[in-house]
Amino acid sequence: MRNILCNVINPISANEAAFLPRQIITIQDGVITSVRPDDGRTACEDYSDKIALPGFIDLHVHLSQYMMRGLYEPALLPWLNKHVFPEEARSAEADYASNLAQLFFNALCSVGTTMSVIYTAPFPTACKTAFEQADAMGIRALIGMTMMDKNSPDELLQNTNDSLQQSIELYNRWHSKNPMLDYIFTPRFAPTCSMELMQEVARFADNNNAWVQTHLSENTDELSWVKELFGLSSYTEVYHKAGLLRPKSIFAHAIHLSPQELVLLKEHDAKIAHCPDSNFYLKSGEYPLQLIMDAGIRFGLGSDVGAGTSLNMLHHTKMMNFRQSSLAVLPTNALYHITLGSAKLLGMDDKIGSITRGKEADIVFLSPPAGYSIGEQSLSQLVFFGSEFKVMETMVAGKSLYIA
Repeated sequence: MRNILCNVINPISANEAAFLPRQIITIQDGVITSVRPDDGRTACEDYSDKIALPGFIDLHVHLSQYMMRGLYEPALLPWLNKHVFPEEARSAEADYASNLAQLFFNALCSVGTTMSVIYTAPFPTACKTAFEQADAMGIRALIGMTMMDKNSPDELLQNTNDSLQQSIELYNRWHSKNPMLDYIFTPRFAPTCSMELMQEVARFADNNNAWVQTHLSENTDELSWVKELFGLSSYTEVYHKAGLLRPKSIFAHAIHLSPQELVLLKEHDAKIAHCPDSNFYLKSGEYPLQLIMDAGIRFGLGSDVGAGTSLNMLHHTKMMNFRQSSLAVLPTNALYHITLGSAKLLGMDDKIGSITRGKEADIVFLSPPAGYSIGEQSLSQLVFFGSEFKVMETMVAGKSLYIA
C-alpha cells in the first residue's frame, strides 16, 4: 500500500477540472482506494510539492517511427517515401525491433503516457516484440501490425491473405493474455490497402468486437490519390464501403471532411485521433475542431510520432490550441482529451482517465518549474508551458514505470 500526499488536478468533463490541494491518494494492489484531504495524521510519502494528474493517453503513435522524428519533408507522401518507409523496413530485423520497442516504451513512461494506441511496422516480428516488451514492463496499450498489400515498397508489401492471417494470429495471441494489452487491426490507409483486405479486416473485427485503426483525410494530395484509386465520392466513403466505419474504429487526422463525411462518421459512432503537431509539421491542414464538436463525433489527441515531434502529450495539448486559427481551446478541454475523454472513447473510463476511488492507479506526478507555486493556475501553465513541468514518477496500475 502507498499513501501519497500531493496536489491533484482531476478532469471532470470537457469543460471542467477540479484542483484538489494537499490530498492523500491511497493505492492498494494497483487500485486507488481513496482520495481524501490531508488529515495531518496519516503517514505519507511527501509529494506535496508535486501535482498528480491521471496518466496521459496517446490515441495515435507509430512505434516504428520513433527514431526518425524530425526528418522533414514538406508534405505527407514525399515524407513517407523518403523517410518513413526506409525506417520501418529496419524493423524486419528482430533485434532492432526489440531494442526500438524498449527505447520507445521507456520514452513514453518518462513523459507520463500510461495508455497508447500504437502502430508497429508491417512485420509480425515487429509487433510481437512490441507486445513482449510491453508485457514485461507493465505497459498499457493497444498495439497493431501495420497492414499494406498494395502501392507499397517491395520491402514492406504484404500478401493480402498473409497480412490478414498474421494479424489474426497476433490478435488471438494477445487479445486475452494480459488485461492491459490488446491487439488493434491496423490497415495503414486506403491507398496502401486493397478493398478486399479492408473488408476482411472489418468482417473479423465485427465478428470479434475488435478494435481497428487507420488514417483518414490527412493531406489533399492523398485525397486525390484515393479518388483516383477507388473512384468513390469521398475518402470516408471508401471506409464505409469497406465496413470500417464502426464504433471501435479510430481514424487519425480527419482534416478535410465534407458535411456528408461528418454525417457518416457520426452515424457509425466512429472515433477520431486528432494530431495537431503532426498536421502542422507536414502542413497537412487545420483540424475542423468546431465542425467535429458540432457533429458530436468523439475524438482525443494523438502524438503521431514520427510526424509528431514529441511523445509528451502536454506538448500536444498546447498544439491543440495553437493549431486553431480562431477557436479558443481552454486548458480544461485540452486536458480532457488526453485523459478522461480518451478513456471514455476507448471504453476504459471505468478503469482509467481520472484519479478516482476504484480506478486503477495510472498516475503521473509532475514538479513545476523553479519558483512557480502550485494552485488553480497550474492547469493552464501545464498546458501552455508544454514541457517545463518535469515528470517525477509515472505509474501504471500502481506500478512505478518511471522515477526521475
